[in-house]
Amino acid sequence: AAPGQAVDTSYRTTIVAEPRSNSVIIRAANPARLALVRSLVMRLDRPGSDRASGNIHVVYLKNADATSLAATLRAALAGEATVDTGSATPTPGTVVRGATGASAVNLPADRANTAVASGTPPSTGGQIQADPATNSLIITAPEPQYRQLRAVIDQLDSRRAQVYVESLIAEVNADKAAEFGIQWQGPLSSTHAGTVGLLGTNFGTGGNNILTNAAAIAQGDYGNVTLPGTGLNLGLAQRRGGVYVLGFLARFLQENGEGNILSTPNLLTLDNEEAKIVIGQNVPFVTGQYTSNNTNDGAVNPFQTIERKDVGLTLRVKPQISENGTIKMTIFQEVSNVLASSVNSTTGLITNKRTIESTVLVDDGQIVVLGGLLQDEYAGNQEKVPGLGDVPLLGNLFRSESRSRRKTNLMVFLRPVVLRDAQQTGSFSLDRYELMRGTQQQAQPAASRAVPVNEAPVMPDAAAQPSPPAPSAPALSTTP
Repeated sequence: AAPGQAVDTSYRTTIVAEPRSNSVIIRAANPARLALVRSLVMRLDRPGSDRASGNIHVVYLKNADATSLAATLRAALAGEATVDTGSATPTPGTVVRGATGASAVNLPADRANTAVASGTPPSTGGQIQADPATNSLIITAPEPQYRQLRAVIDQLDSRRAQVYVESLIAEVNADKAAEFGIQWQGPLSSTHAGTVGLLGTNFGTGGNNILTNAAAIAQGDYGNVTLPGTGLNLGLAQRRGGVYVLGFLARFLQENGEGNILSTPNLLTLDNEEAKIVIGQNVPFVTGQYTSNNTNDGAVNPFQTIERKDVGLTLRVKPQISENGTIKMTIFQEVSNVLASSVNSTTGLITNKRTIESTVLVDDGQIVVLGGLLQDEYAGNQEKVPGLGDVPLLGNLFRSESRSRRKTNLMVFLRPVVLRDAQQTGSFSLDRYELMRGTQQQAQPAASRAVPVNEAPVMPDAAAQPSPPAPSAPALSTTP
């Protein structure tokens, strides 16, 4: 014995278990006792059948899906039993050495063909079955193989990070239009009998056409007089034979239009899972028209075939978080609307559509621009009397001119935020909850004694809500 230590005079045999290496440490007084213990261990440490040794384990999963994880583990076990033979073609009954240096005995030709045809994976002594009802795995395997599988399950059954995706769609429009035109007409002679010649200018259509309205006024058909278009309209009419004759028409118009649209669709999804949000209307589009005649009474039964499509805002995204924190995102975004002027059109509806489909890399919490449109349109139209319309100053009496300019600025931005644990998810959700609740509080109607309804719905205070009790998790593993 070492100096300072007491000597064990009982000569007892001591056995200590070492779980990490699945071994035992034995201390014996003499070689005979050591040999006796060794023989006892060898008799007990014998492989047995799965049913006799109780090698059936139930593993309850916390985060992963049991069906998907079972398929992954079965594929891993099948791949573990398969040896990579390269490009060589072995002959039946030979020993093949793969790229890893491991050897395997090849099956005879008839048994090999049967195994391939049946699609049965190679057996490695273990079976894995998923129970979707309890989201658990039932594993039948020897203890060493079960410990390997359990280590893999613990790594795969981790909490997956989530990604909150916020999209910003900004569109700014500016429209300007100006119009100026003068039309006039008059008789070439003052006689009141026979045919009278007229001289004048004629620009525009409908209410902006001097000849159309002048003819209606001259005939006294005031019901067919078309009102002029928008803007400042000046007209002079002479009374001839008791009838007013329109002789001068001037039109001045200037239009300014602006639009500013900001849309911020957002959604939350798991890492490497696709999510989709649609905000809009399901609009019917006519795809065909048919008419059938009833042979009994001769009635005509027209009907149409209609296809409904989503019109509005659509965002579809699939994020994938890499090891260094960057996020790979596959994005599809579409903004569409029905053109108002085509609602009553006989040819069908017209939709304006803006679509972006891309794959980008972006850091956590950073803003990335997906794309956009900068458009500047100019259109001009001039009608004039040749020669006279080009005379400085006086030429304005012999021409009509319109100009328009339209600017469109459209940009689409994206900002992903990674939420890795329950605390981050809860804090972020609470922030959005309070933001929406504050918006509802600001939208409360003003108090009125005349109208008894003075309150609008408001979400409850999140801080006053009791926290639900944490559910008790089932045991991770049960061995019968």
